[in-house]
Order: sequence, then C-alpha cells, then structure tokens
Amino acid sequence: MSHFICTGGCGGVSEMPGMCKAEECPFYAEELTECNCEDGEHRRGGEEEGEKNAENEDE
Repeated sequence: MSHFICTGGCGGVSEMPGMCKAEECPFYAEELTECNCEDGEHRRGGEEEGEKNAENEDE
C-alpha cells in the first residue's frame, strides 16, 4: 500500500502526500517521499537492501 514518509529522521508517515510537520526534524516543511514498502521498513534512496548490505561488507 502506498504511503508517504519523511526521510529526515523523525519517522513521520502519512497515508496522504504532504509535508513534514515535526518542527524538530531537519526536513521540517519538506515534501514527504512516496513509499510502497509492505514490511514497514521504509527503505528509500541510498538505503535499498542491496546497498545496505554492501555498506556492511566494508566494516
């Protein structure tokens, strides 16, 4: 199911498009990003599963 998330770290999730409303978030008033995950992990740009695993291999 499509939903919209804030990628600024506040963890905001909405069923409708909009902007981040968490004043303490670095992405406050920035547009939310569409997410179609089904597992609730909200992996988006730069944090796709394959890229996440590649980063862990470097450690």
